[in-house]
Amino acid sequence: MTLQQLEYLVSLDTHRQFVLAAEKCFVSQPTLSMQVQKLEDELGVLLFHRTKGGIEPTAIGAKVVQHAREVLRSVKQLKEAVQLEKGELVGELRLGIIPTLAQYIVPLFLLELVERHPQLRVQVEELQTEQIVQRLKDNRLDVGLLVTPLEDRALQEVPLLEEPFLAYVSAGHPLYGQATVAPADLEAHELWLLQQGHCFRHQVLNICTPAAATDNRPFTYESGSIETLKQLVRLNRGYTLVPELSVLDEINNNPMIKRFAAPEPVREVSLVVHHSFVRLPLLTTLRDIILDRVPERLQAKGAGKKIRWK
Repeated sequence: MTLQQLEYLVSLDTHRQFVLAAEKCFVSQPTLSMQVQKLEDELGVLLFHRTKGGIEPTAIGAKVVQHAREVLRSVKQLKEAVQLEKGELVGELRLGIIPTLAQYIVPLFLLELVERHPQLRVQVEELQTEQIVQRLKDNRLDVGLLVTPLEDRALQEVPLLEEPFLAYVSAGHPLYGQATVAPADLEAHELWLLQQGHCFRHQVLNICTPAAATDNRPFTYESGSIETLKQLVRLNRGYTLVPELSVLDEINNNPMIKRFAAPEPVREVSLVVHHSFVRLPLLTTLRDIILDRVPERLQAKGAGKKIRWK
């Protein structure tokens, strides 16, 4: 049994097809297949079986894959511990970030991070919260940037921001004339929402009054983009809720933007890692770069009312 075989095994479990798994490991498909077959012969069990949709691990195969992920995580930690002793920030950083944060916060830190540490290869992927959590546990991501708390004992959370929710209101809506808004003001009429699967959607519904969860309009439109929701409000009517990072360049001169009366509802944004993560200087560097690029008022201080994401 070799580490190479374990890497092939994990890649096959991740991608569930031989060709793609081989591509990700930079080997030919016959090479990967042969090495997995050798591992099966050595262990004396069938690790995968073919299905109409590709391949699936057998019951014993799923257990072997989980142990393989743990072994590879330990090997990665060993290499990273040596790098830390040498004072190096090198290698790969696999970062998962939720879509409602990605387009606003990634441009703030990505270029500076790679310029400071040219030997660091940064891979950023937009994923839903549940996907990030699972990939952190499976050693497929190093760091997650997402909304917390997660209440998962396998993960460590480093609070970063407390980002206020703001109302984005069309000129024809009754809320447009108010200086501030309150959750009791939010009714279902003309509320635009993100589609199912986004934690931001759940938070919006947790802020609104129960009646706001339903709508009597003859149509619905649920977007996957906060920018689309803002455009719907600007060009049509109604209102939506947006995170403050999405309106930083217009917050002081756009009368469509309304703050909530104190205490403001906020979403807690954190850097999240597996408890076995050892590259703490890297985590600190990432945190410092982000905090240096956002307004101080957004930094986590416990002043707002945290809205749960589920």
